[in-house]
Amino acid sequence: MLPDVELDALRRLLEDRRSELLRTLERGRRESEAERIGRYAGEVHDRGEESAIDAQAEINSMLIEHHDAALAAVESALRRMDQGNFGECVSCTEPIALERLRVNPVATRCLECQCGLEVGGTGA
Repeated sequence: MLPDVELDALRRLLEDRRSELLRTLERGRRESEAERIGRYAGEVHDRGEESAIDAQAEINSMLIEHHDAALAAVESALRRMDQGNFGECVSCTEPIALERLRVNPVATRCLECQCGLEVGGTGA
């Protein structure tokens, strides 16, 4: 179990990250909607412009998906805090090192299990 002072600091970090992601997602969705409206507002584009618009729309879509996934990870970490199992490896149930959580507070596995998973193992 993490000391309360560390848990509080990690909670603040996660809450700040959640706020930042929500702002980023809102801005990205507004920009995406503005692009969609502008595209169909009767503007005439040549094939080059169409291709560039399509590419930018795809990039924006991928960024929104990335930020959605990051937000889900942050919210999951906050739920684990509320449930009292934050900092516990989902693979081996051992504590995740505080240093790892400071660097990556959404981590769900200890370093050993994560490395095993990434190398092609089962992650314990």
